[in-house]
Amino acid sequence: MTGTALSAKDAAQKARQARAIRECLDRHIPACQPVALLQFPFDFNVGNHMMWVAAMDYLKERRVPIAYTAHGCNLDLKEMKRAVGDGTILFSGGVTVSRLWPRHAEVKRLVAEACPDNRLVSLPSTMLFVDDEDRRAASTIFGNHRNAVLLARDPVSAESARSVFPGNVQVEAVHDSALLLPPQPRHAAPDHDIIWLARDDMERVGCLAPTGVEVFDWVRYDPAGMRILFPGRFFSRLRKLAPALRSIANRQITRSYDRFARYVLASGNRRLDTGKVLVTDRMHPHILCALRSQHSVLLPDRFGKNRAVYEYTGRHYSTVHWADTPEEALDIAYTVARSTPI
Repeated sequence: MTGTALSAKDAAQKARQARAIRECLDRHIPACQPVALLQFPFDFNVGNHMMWVAAMDYLKERRVPIAYTAHGCNLDLKEMKRAVGDGTILFSGGVTVSRLWPRHAEVKRLVAEACPDNRLVSLPSTMLFVDDEDRRAASTIFGNHRNAVLLARDPVSAESARSVFPGNVQVEAVHDSALLLPPQPRHAAPDHDIIWLARDDMERVGCLAPTGVEVFDWVRYDPAGMRILFPGRFFSRLRKLAPALRSIANRQITRSYDRFARYVLASGNRRLDTGKVLVTDRMHPHILCALRSQHSVLLPDRFGKNRAVYEYTGRHYSTVHWADTPEEALDIAYTVARSTPI
């Protein structure tokens, strides 16, 4: 079974947004030079892997050589510089410049210091800052680097970043890179009218999901998925121990990461298959629903990320709805579920 295709209006909107993302990336990523793609999400957060798969697909489509990939703990700056030469260094998107997720900011700082002559491009992200101390620390991440580009996934984030980073850091707003993914099909009939994907980390507001609906989060450890990463872990060690095999190791690591990211994305699709309508306070599920032509109701997060992305990207889709409270979200979800055939 496959789900309903995107409506003509939604398909046109997605095409416009994807075209804007490609044009933006084309301006900042030369097709003829190798790249390093950093901050692989060594986790089961489906949204992180949506961005990784989208970046990989874009680079392959444009035939940009991927010379080096790494996550936050196996990054070897010397080996990365050897592999990428004078090519572009890419940082995967997310919330990546504040102390909310400090390892992301630390990696950017280390790379900026070690690679003053490489172009640095941070793929579409939300620029969240907890307080003035966080802003001061973030403003120094890229130092005096002369060729650093921050892509913000909404204008609010872009303005926030411009107020924090010095003039040598270029900031540009563009839609989240997950919109580069193709439409995602439904493969099974839903078990529930409403499913409620509730985050359980520092970005949650604290509102409780109601009783009587299927509640879950999509960051779940999966032993089968971890087995897909075994080759990547093996070749990460080999990359350090056998210099003559570094090029082979880099290719195998990239393949392992790619397989794992697509596995996690498929698991997210299977989870969304269980419901007719999704309610969530995570940002990426509503984008995945838009790609599936599945109705979703988006709730606020703690820092305003969801609302900013909704206004810039999500609200243009006929299947995306906004609610300020769980009670309002439940009302919208039940109304939509009653009127939506599968």
